[in-house]
Amino acid sequence: MEEVANEVFVEFGYESCNCGLVMTGEGGIVVDTPMIPIEAQDWASQVSEITDKVLFVFNTDHHRAHILGNYLFDAAVIAHEHAWHEVSNYKDTFVERTKSLFKKQPEIQDQFTGVHVVSPELTFTGKVVMKKGGRELHFVHLGGHTPATSGLYVPDSNILFTGDLIVVNDHPSLGQCNSDEWIEKLAWLRTQNYDAVVPGQGLSCNIEATFPVVDYIKTMREKVRSQFLQGRTKAESAVVISQMIDYFPYRPGRKSMIEKRIRAGVSQIYDEMKVVYGWTSARGRRMRGRSVYIGGRRRPGRRSTFNS
Repeated sequence: MEEVANEVFVEFGYESCNCGLVMTGEGGIVVDTPMIPIEAQDWASQVSEITDKVLFVFNTDHHRAHILGNYLFDAAVIAHEHAWHEVSNYKDTFVERTKSLFKKQPEIQDQFTGVHVVSPELTFTGKVVMKKGGRELHFVHLGGHTPATSGLYVPDSNILFTGDLIVVNDHPSLGQCNSDEWIEKLAWLRTQNYDAVVPGQGLSCNIEATFPVVDYIKTMREKVRSQFLQGRTKAESAVVISQMIDYFPYRPGRKSMIEKRIRAGVSQIYDEMKVVYGWTSARGRRMRGRSVYIGGRRRPGRRSTFNS
């Protein structure tokens, strides 16, 4: 665990996400909890060495990589309202499905006994400011990565936890994104003057870390757009996976997981193309609405502000 600012701690070494601890005069605020049980237990142990009182656990979104260790903390969970909606609808099979992700790692599968999902108790939609023990904490909705993605800003340290809105040297997960909103939000972040940024994955960084994420999203959009405008189906557009897999490095054994992540992103961006161009099919058999210009030629469809 590293102290990145005054009484602001981050563990950068876990597989699924960065986890944070922000101390106040009344206790600590935990930011995210790991998916892999042994890491979640290690995180709870590290936190207990610093404080015996956790006030809240803050989840930056509803993905399993950020929430599965919640049960190890005797504290209410705070998250965006959309995260509550998602997590509260996870079925009893959710943990088993998570366990199945590690079929080739039985030593990890064996760790899931006793793991259970804990849903948020406190939710917000835009922004909530909390004052605890002489410290001000801003829980802010960010969006982009998922409808629930939120961050924690600590004004006295001028540091922002971004969740997976920013990841460093890793493939962003686009499977539930609004890619246009994501790019806009990263552009907005670059107008801010943070002393440091804690990304969802990867080492502590500054706002320059937004650029590789934007480049990745734009590249993915352009490749999927090209497939769509050529009349390719969503299944045929999966060729983009092989075109994107080497965009960022990945550890041995993770290729299959990264390919699944990219496939989900291709599917989501493809669906965005349908909305943008107003086509009912990639073949363009039934078109509707006003004309748009594509490649310098007028084609029927809906007027769009979808920018690359």
